[in-house]
Amino acid sequence: MNEWFLFSLIFASITTVVVVTNWLHKKTNIKSETIRKFIHVCVGLVVSICPFIFKSNIQLILLSLLFIGLNSITIKFNLFQSINSTSRKSLGTIFFPFSILILSFFFWEKPISLILSVLVMTLADPLATIIGKNGLTTIIPWRDKKSRRGSLAMFGATLLIIMIGSDLLSRIYNASFYIPFPVLLACSLFTALLATLAESISFRGSDNLSVPIITFLSYEIFLINYTHETLTPLFFWIILSSITFIYSWYIKSLSTSGAISGYIIGIIIFGTGGWPWIIPLVFFFISSSFLSHLRHKEHAARNILQILANGGLGALFAITYFFYQFPPAIILYLGAIGAATADTWATEIGYYSKKKPKLIFSKNIVDRGVSGGVTILGYCASMSGAFIIGILGETILKMNDLLIPITIGGLVGSLTDSILGRFIQAQFKCTSCNAETEDRYHCGVKTEMIFGSKYIGNDMVNFINTIIGATVTYYLWMFNG
Repeated sequence: MNEWFLFSLIFASITTVVVVTNWLHKKTNIKSETIRKFIHVCVGLVVSICPFIFKSNIQLILLSLLFIGLNSITIKFNLFQSINSTSRKSLGTIFFPFSILILSFFFWEKPISLILSVLVMTLADPLATIIGKNGLTTIIPWRDKKSRRGSLAMFGATLLIIMIGSDLLSRIYNASFYIPFPVLLACSLFTALLATLAESISFRGSDNLSVPIITFLSYEIFLINYTHETLTPLFFWIILSSITFIYSWYIKSLSTSGAISGYIIGIIIFGTGGWPWIIPLVFFFISSSFLSHLRHKEHAARNILQILANGGLGALFAITYFFYQFPPAIILYLGAIGAATADTWATEIGYYSKKKPKLIFSKNIVDRGVSGGVTILGYCASMSGAFIIGILGETILKMNDLLIPITIGGLVGSLTDSILGRFIQAQFKCTSCNAETEDRYHCGVKTEMIFGSKYIGNDMVNFINTIIGATVTYYLWMFNG
């Protein structure tokens, strides 16, 4: 059968299901959440068979793009109440096809891992929602309530899907080797743990993006470490990082979402690069935590957004190198970590400057901690932090000519942070205590913006800092080489 005919049939079928269920929603008392889950399962099952019926990823990529666009329109104009009118605001209908787009575009050549990731999102995720809906014990890892019963259901369902699915799909695809049962069990436990943790810190349907991506990465990382005979160091890191992040959460250096997201990022980076890649990130984390607590001043625990802002780009570079053996990813990774370190050191050490900071590009004196404020001591600290990352890169990763590029890249990134902080970064006012803050939430409530762009908050500024630092480092290294 012609593949484009199948594509048209799938598109028409999914559209029909959405239209019919929306009509049923209007004519009956079926809840929106029930219909939403039904559509979720139907679409997920259809997507999971696409690697069997399509020779290339073109059809699935196009299908994903179409539904990203269509679902965005339905949300914007409040169409299809059956899927968009639920008990909580959600962007899951956009995250769902976006996750499929990422998996099909970058990892089409790994069909077993792709299918298993889609099935976990399709079956385990809604099962966790259904079982955990009436759970008595609830927690809020980030912003959405989660129940322990739902998390256990997510873990158990993912475990079974990975174990049974791996065996069946290996036979269907005539895999070159079969995974021994103890290894398969360990792989399933590892994948289920990370998938469950990813689901626990989801917000407004973001689990439709995070769960399949994290499931895919954890499954692949475990199996590749198994084939490379490096599972022992990976197990050691899992235990060591568990202790580290639990302790950081206990002393309130990290919030629950910060500890979980940091744990996941750490495992991904260690699983993709081992000790040489994780040590620069560990140095950044330990030094920034130490400097933050050195002042003996109350600090808000770092949450998931702050963790992603400082370490998310580095994780992407580690993944890129792991799957595509892209050498520049090493330099970009060190540049991103160098910029994050430079910016943190500039803030924390610059606080001790005898002279008050001045707004960048001006002579206006401001209080310590004000966005856009800079000091000479802060500049020196910025360069020192990035310089040490350069030393670690040259020593551990055995790279040459990194000191100057990473030092300059970190400084430029830190200066960019200050520029954005002064002219563009959003500033907010707490509606509860009237304090001015950089955070969108304060005192447990949403704050009001009083200055800047609503799209450029402190976390976005920090993320841009790592992008600039990585880019400048890479081009200076290329020029120097």
